[in-house]
Amino acid sequence: MELYYWAISFQVFLFIYFEITTLVNLYPWNDLAKYSLREKVTEAIVNGMIIIIGIGLFLTKIKGLMIFSVIIWLIYLLMQLLTWWMPYLTGKHLKQFSKTLYQTHFQETIKILPPIKNHIIPDAQHNILQLLSLAAFIVSFLSIV
Repeated sequence: MELYYWAISFQVFLFIYFEITTLVNLYPWNDLAKYSLREKVTEAIVNGMIIIIGIGLFLTKIKGLMIFSVIIWLIYLLMQLLTWWMPYLTGKHLKQFSKTLYQTHFQETIKILPPIKNHIIPDAQHNILQLLSLAAFIVSFLSIV
């Protein structure tokens, strides 16, 4: 049962971190200067609801709903990997996350990874989000097996 509480803790911390970094400009950690208030609030609500649904399902302690929650965490993590790591490693971008979008919204943020050719570099803010997502997924998964 201890893993259950760790899973909830990672999920809640992920939610808090996501909301803060989506709504509060912490330049150069993030760079929200080019986002309108409407864009920030929309992203905070849409992605925040997905995270809250994952937390809510997990909180039920009903095995089937907890499994569905773990699937949500896995999909959430995979989408981040496709958005950030596929372009970083291969240079190929999803239509929704073009190199132009990266250059206008993320070019000036803190990076800890080395460059690969002229590929985008996932910024530190998203590296932390991805690590939290990975931790939420792994600990949640381990707590239900």
